[in-house]
Amino acid sequence: MNTDVEFHIRQNYPWNKLPANVKQSVGNSQREYEKHVQLYSIRNQLRFRNNLVRHVRKDERKYYEELLKYSRDHLMLYPYHLSDIMVKGLRITPFSYYISIMEDIMNVEKSYDSLPNFTAADCLRLLGIGRNQYIDLMNQCRSSKKFFRRKTARDLLPSKPVEISVEPWWVAQTGYITEDDIRVSLCRAVVGGSDRIHHRG
Repeated sequence: MNTDVEFHIRQNYPWNKLPANVKQSVGNSQREYEKHVQLYSIRNQLRFRNNLVRHVRKDERKYYEELLKYSRDHLMLYPYHLSDIMVKGLRITPFSYYISIMEDIMNVEKSYDSLPNFTAADCLRLLGIGRNQYIDLMNQCRSSKKFFRRKTARDLLPSKPVEISVEPWWVAQTGYITEDDIRVSLCRAVVGGSDRIHHRG
């Protein structure tokens, strides 16, 4: 992409306010400019609101879904700056995002080194999977393919994040929590107790 085009997208220039030389660089095509706007916004994980992309795309949810898919396909860092939308709107937590990345690279048998450094560091922090753990998982995955009772990559990956200590300055917010989320994360005794309280209440 042309640096002039990128500059004008970054500055939120709509098509009708673009200089003639920038219009020429996209072939005098508004549609082509809009494609560049969309691609630039997704690549840079820009927020839908307050950016030029909101005039190009009408469906905010689809935009964020495409942004997530692009980020996942390119093994990018989880978009923490969009976590209010990712967690509450799309129900994609950093843990589920990195699990899906790990599953993808295990299924195509990519090496651990294919992960960018920051993505690998985040995977280690949240999943507890570093280089050695990844090699062990890949060996288990390959050996299970030789037998009839085959385990998928998803079966071998952790079901919950690594325990972390919560710092006092952190701000914790809940996402959209369903009953299934609660049932998975709590033991049966607690669920049974909460069900009894809920039905009496």
